Amino acid sequence: MENKAAQFLERYREIEEWVLNNLNISEMKELEQMPQYKGIRSNLAFCRMLRNLLSHYDWSKAGNDLVIVTDQAVRQVNNLYYSLNPVSLMRVAIRAGQIFAPSPEDSILAAVKVMQRNDYSYIPIVENHRIVGVFSTKTLMRLVADNNGIAFSESLKFKEIADYTRLVDEPNAHYGFISPNTTVEDVNLKFQRSKTRKVRLDMLFITDNGRSDGMLQGMVTPVEIL
Repeated sequence: MENKAAQFLERYREIEEWVLNNLNISEMKELEQMPQYKGIRSNLAFCRMLRNLLSHYDWSKAGNDLVIVTDQAVRQVNNLYYSLNPVSLMRVAIRAGQIFAPSPEDSILAAVKVMQRNDYSYIPIVENHRIVGVFSTKTLMRLVADNNGIAFSESLKFKEIADYTRLVDEPNAHYGFISPNTTVEDVNLKFQRSKTRKVRLDMLFITDNGRSDGMLQGMVTPVEIL
């Protein structure tokens, strides 16, 4: 029991600390009466009672544990923690400074080499901290097909193929735009719903206003959300 009980109690301690710092109440039981927490009331009660059992009594007799903390109990207290204190989107996102984002003045060939080395499918084209286009492996194939096997030289720049990289409406794109205030749960739902679309979302760019004309803050893919 020791390891799982310790995990449970440590997480519950973090919950109590968050409640103390963020809510104007002194007793965890009061949470169960608050309307905004009606949906998690049973989990609040379960975790509170198990915490009291583990903290106030010695349930081990002759080396045998009379109270067993299961994996499910640990999941319950973790669910409670994230229900009360949701993970912020920017905490899991790839920050703007970590994104490979060439400018319109940069070489396409040099960018393609970076994409190949890192297995990138899409990269944003950024100017003055704003996304002005998105380049992908599909863009490259379309460019080659339309120009009869165009020869790529180091001098060919993104600004010269702006018609191929310009932003398109989200329903027709593999990418979208969201605000940094969007919850991780909402982002996950957005990815899940896109599976029923003709074009599935592969990434979401985070901008300060949640639109394509906003300042780039970061990006997320289903990998970060998972």
